[in-house]
Amino acid sequence: MKKRLAYLVTAMLILSLTGCGGAGGAASTSGNAGAAAQSENVTMDTADLGKLVRLGQYKGLEISVNSAKVTQEDIDAQIETALSSEAEQIEVTNRAVKDGDIVNIDYEGKKDGVAFDGGTAQGYDLAIGSGTFIEGFEEGLIGAKLGETRDLNLTFPENYGAQELAGQDVVFTVKVNSIKEEKLPELTDELAQKINPDVKTVDEFKAYIKDSLEKAAIDASRNAAYSQLLNMVDASSEIVSGNDIPAGILNEVIEAEKSSFESMMQAYGMDINTYLSSQGLTEEQYNEQIKVYSESVARQKLLVRALAQAEKIEVSDADLSEQYENYAQEYGYSSAEEFKSAVEGQQGVDTFKEAVLTRKVEEMLFDNATITNPEEVIW
Repeated sequence: MKKRLAYLVTAMLILSLTGCGGAGGAASTSGNAGAAAQSENVTMDTADLGKLVRLGQYKGLEISVNSAKVTQEDIDAQIETALSSEAEQIEVTNRAVKDGDIVNIDYEGKKDGVAFDGGTAQGYDLAIGSGTFIEGFEEGLIGAKLGETRDLNLTFPENYGAQELAGQDVVFTVKVNSIKEEKLPELTDELAQKINPDVKTVDEFKAYIKDSLEKAAIDASRNAAYSQLLNMVDASSEIVSGNDIPAGILNEVIEAEKSSFESMMQAYGMDINTYLSSQGLTEEQYNEQIKVYSESVARQKLLVRALAQAEKIEVSDADLSEQYENYAQEYGYSSAEEFKSAVEGQQGVDTFKEAVLTRKVEEMLFDNATITNPEEVIW
């Protein structure tokens, strides 16, 4: 099944931007860098990296890697998750709510005794343990009986999207209308093929699950190692950050990030105003979030490009062709050309190339690092 391209192209760069979570390195204080920071005309492609970035140590860095081993328990849990899509929901009347149940509820949330917007619903189906609601809501219903009404004294997270509720104490009055539990079906050849048409037997299905988990674990381990290395380089480098980033570069990244995010929203049938409303964000808050994120993105792009320049790393046509082929296979496209055309149709070629360059730089850092537990490196 093809993944939506607007999301994929954006996600590729996000996944490649694994390091530099903040302004960890020392900011440059040279006069030249300060002058560059005032320039509206400096772009990522025209920036004088020799003035903007002074690289610290980036070879011989010592790290350990996370284990990418998959256990039988991991496989069994994933199979159970897959079977849950075909589970039968059975109504329960002889016991209280427990973790994993699906409860139908009516609820009303109040702050200082007054109901707040978006805090009231009737007949809502909630899976206990899903993390759908704020912390304490689902846990607070465990042990409730059919027909019982409970008052849940909770606190919204400090970073909650709706500013008027962030960090605020509230009371949710919740009535349990019904309780259901899921009964998982037996895994048969027929069911395995229904869940995944690419397999025909239970054994093939289990092998597919195992292979998928192993690939995901390897990706997670590799990305964590790359992130650790980039952060270590960042910490020892002098690199502009925050408001010292040349205005032209920052504005360039902000516009690119806004365009990518809003294209992703459109691909899922949502315009930006609807998204902001659903998150309780004003346009000003959204712009500020984009700006803060873009500062981090711009910082890493400068660092990656400085490393690429120092090591004479470039992205060739052959590199791009190889990655078009890899992603086409991974995301269900019939050919590399079809995937490439889809990327071009989303104006995502520059983003794709940036992701490929970033990965090549990360691989260079890894190849020159000292791994303290090399037995865990299985990629």
